[in-house]
Amino acid sequence: MQKKLLSFLGIVLLSFILYLLPTPEGLTPHGHSAIIFMLAAVLFWVTGVLPIAFAAILFTVLPAVFHIAPLPKMMANFATPTVFFVFAMFVVSIAFQNSGFSRRIVLWASVKSHGKPEKLLLYLMMAGGLLSSILADIPVMAMLLPVALVILQNNDCVQHKSSFGRAMMIGLPFACLIGGVGTPAGSSMNAMTIGLLKDTAGVNISFLEWACVGMPMVLILTPIAWFFTIKVYPPEMNSLIGMEDMKQEYEELGKLQAKEWKFLLILLINMILWMTDKVHNIPLPVVCVLGATLFLIPGVGLIDWASDGHKIGWEVLMVVGSANSLGVLLWDQGAASWIAANCLGGIADMPLWMMIAVISAFTVLVHLIIPVNTAIVAVMLPALVALAGSLGANAAILAMPMAFSVSAALLLPLDPVSLVSYNSGYYKMGDMFKPGIFISIAWVIIMPLIMLIIARPLGLM
Repeated sequence: MQKKLLSFLGIVLLSFILYLLPTPEGLTPHGHSAIIFMLAAVLFWVTGVLPIAFAAILFTVLPAVFHIAPLPKMMANFATPTVFFVFAMFVVSIAFQNSGFSRRIVLWASVKSHGKPEKLLLYLMMAGGLLSSILADIPVMAMLLPVALVILQNNDCVQHKSSFGRAMMIGLPFACLIGGVGTPAGSSMNAMTIGLLKDTAGVNISFLEWACVGMPMVLILTPIAWFFTIKVYPPEMNSLIGMEDMKQEYEELGKLQAKEWKFLLILLINMILWMTDKVHNIPLPVVCVLGATLFLIPGVGLIDWASDGHKIGWEVLMVVGSANSLGVLLWDQGAASWIAANCLGGIADMPLWMMIAVISAFTVLVHLIIPVNTAIVAVMLPALVALAGSLGANAAILAMPMAFSVSAALLLPLDPVSLVSYNSGYYKMGDMFKPGIFISIAWVIIMPLIMLIIARPLGLM
């Protein structure tokens, strides 16, 4: 408690000192204040000295208290369509788990490995990556973890000693994080980027356009992540035991049950609506909420709100809304242009492919300092939009690599997805860095190639 109090006082004191400093050249006083508010919000989110949801709401209203921006505008930018999009994605993820289809997929992947540890990890990682492209990362990770733990326990894999245990518990979050870039539905950061791009640059990216760039990243990087993970932590056994029990459990599932069919049918309807948003011209967040409603219709039986309502990531929704509001504030007060000129101006003369690589590498490394993805997007995206504007380029060509790479929290288990498996005790904090650095390098190399080969024909250049 004392440590939190000292942290609280330290953040307040730092903010006050920064406020008293002369306004930097080229920055308006309101722009100066906007940067201080964003910095303080990030520090409160990272340290957790106040409940995250409360801090998110607090920093949405504080700019109005200091007359930096009117409250109605801050609240309007808080209630961004992105919040409703992310809410709908939580509903889809809950329905997926309740349908039982998730268990079927994991058991199928286990059976198809035929007891080979390398194959099992590859199949589970590919399943995790593909599922995370249309579902939130954490629920997918939570779905994979119990099966992985049973396999490790059946094979006497000792915590902190088993090489295969490390590979399994590090590889699965890698796959889920990579899969999150696949479509706008895969991560709240994707939806937040799309929303901020529209609010600040007037650029509208459709679900299908994002998927055309994101899915190749998933299909290329997931096997690469498996390769480096299994090379750094090779299994200590040639074959796994306990697969017979999983095969029996899989066979006992029999044919698809009614709940599974309902989920697949409704998911198909949702995906058609998501991918045709530029055809029917209904905004994507609206389509997502309407589609998610199908899971809650009485008689469908996929969601019981009394028992499932608490599974919604309400804190995540609050932080997404606050980060969007503060990000737009940076843009409106000219702070984003100042940050771009002073922090990113050095890359303006680089070739486009190198700019994309540098932005991607910086985003990967900044996780070590700011392990809060919403804060990274809220700070960087307006600055990148300003930089793109100064270059006369489409803002998407710089913003999308940042949005993709914000999912690359591959060096330390600081992301909530990684923490799900870290708590199992099979690996230490530094163990993730060894395969993670190689995957991160591959990510930075592949990112500009994907953008230049695929984004250019889509008109996102």
